[in-house]
Amino acid sequence: MDRKIVYVILALSAAFLFFFAIGYDGWRCGGSILSPSCLRLSFNEVTGALLLTAGLVILIAGIILILLIIFEYSWSAIVACVLAIISAIFSIAGVFYYVDVDRVWSPFIATAAMTLTIALSIILILDLVAKH
Repeated sequence: MDRKIVYVILALSAAFLFFFAIGYDGWRCGGSILSPSCLRLSFNEVTGALLLTAGLVILIAGIILILLIIFEYSWSAIVACVLAIISAIFSIAGVFYYVDVDRVWSPFIATAAMTLTIALSIILILDLVAKH
């Protein structure tokens, strides 16, 4: 399988997860993070905006990766990489802001470790597939 297809799947999966997390009723405020009940707390508005921006940016990166597969534009790989980095920065900022205000660090640390483990696993699988 072409790595570019895996990159598209990862980008679109990340966008879906961002949008699902934003819309899910699991923010301890009686609704999704951008619902009226949650927006009464300003840190939820900031966190929601950062995560929504991260989701939109990685969605655009996924679309550009699709263009890379279909049309092979030379600029699309660089733009997708830059957008993925920007999305990561927004998502890290959103999560850090929420965790800092809410003072719930242990689940965040465990999530960071899980994310690194999943990324390493995917990279190792891609390397194995590419060798065979």
